[in-house]
Amino acid sequence: MIPRYRKLLVTTDFSPLGNAAIPHAYAILSKHGGTVILCHVTEVHGPPNPLYAHYSPWSALSGPERIELRQTLLRSLEALVPEQARQEGIVTTEVRVVETPLLVHEAICQEAVELDVDLIVMASHGHSGVARLLMGSVAEHVLRVADRPVLIVRSRG
Repeated sequence: MIPRYRKLLVTTDFSPLGNAAIPHAYAILSKHGGTVILCHVTEVHGPPNPLYAHYSPWSALSGPERIELRQTLLRSLEALVPEQARQEGIVTTEVRVVETPLLVHEAICQEAVELDVDLIVMASHGHSGVARLLMGSVAEHVLRVADRPVLIVRSRG
């Protein structure tokens, strides 16, 4: 049986390379319609441990500042919808900002399950060597952990 994709989760970190997967998701659904869920995941940590200081911009924000930042991120996701997709109106778009204490790849996989998506679509920054060793690869971790198909769009940057 040939799978039919109707609901796609597309993640972005808002970088040009991270946004590269977005048009591909719309292309997959362009003939038969469906829903693209554009999602940005941000790690939120509680108060820093005095023995291990780490930076989390969310934890430093007040309630109103957090709400304002969330709204800004949602508008930024809306702005990433390709104009052609808006005009054609075949594909529905939902936008989500996920604040989580989980690692980004864990949160992406959790969202995919909770939203019951058919496919996860994401870009790969293509780090290799020391950069990959130090920074890891969210895309690679999602590939290993996800319980559903994952489309990785390789950046050409």
